[in-house]
Amino acid sequence: MIAVASSKSLKINYFQDSESPTRAVIGLHGWTGDEHSMVPVAKSMKLENTKWYIPRAPYTSDAGKGFTWFSGNDEIGWKYEKTFELTTALITQVIKDGFAPKDIYLIGFSMGAGLSFYVALSLDFPLGGIIPIAGFINHPDRLFANATDASRKTPILILHGTEDDIVKPELGEKAYELLIEKGYRVRLEKYKAPHKIPTDAKALIKNFMDENEKHNGS
Repeated sequence: MIAVASSKSLKINYFQDSESPTRAVIGLHGWTGDEHSMVPVAKSMKLENTKWYIPRAPYTSDAGKGFTWFSGNDEIGWKYEKTFELTTALITQVIKDGFAPKDIYLIGFSMGAGLSFYVALSLDFPLGGIIPIAGFINHPDRLFANATDASRKTPILILHGTEDDIVKPELGEKAYELLIEKGYRVRLEKYKAPHKIPTDAKALIKNFMDENEKHNGS
């Protein structure tokens, strides 16, 4: 089942294959993506009893197509306020829809992976987990300055392809090291693939969620 909802500030695609989902996944697309980009991922994952929320980033990319979570550059500065307003409102909506924070996961790809760190670490409650794929931590000082103690209870699974020539795997390793240093519950899994979400990721993600839910008594 797929549906798209929109408002003045928020456009979201929904996907679910169960009438009574017990888990929510927020799918954060990469640069130049949109609210449709993560639907094939949601379908291929075949996560049981899961409702996907797939938002569109609020800024038009400068590539002439698609959307971006962060607009600008280091010279002129960056716009990101709308992004954090959007993601905060979306998490609030997911909770109002009946999902407990422990049953909410963030899956982000590329730029969306970087965003997932900032969103989850700034919350004053832990989530079920975050899964950044082919991403990196930009401005770590800013990230950890805004991080909460509660966020250290959110499990993190970093996935990165060893043949990624867009976001080098060393950047995923660096993110892992930074998070370990700060006391986070984090795993790093590599796989042979370029800058993409491979089918191999399905089993890794499902096992990660199953382990967390068993630990949380879901």
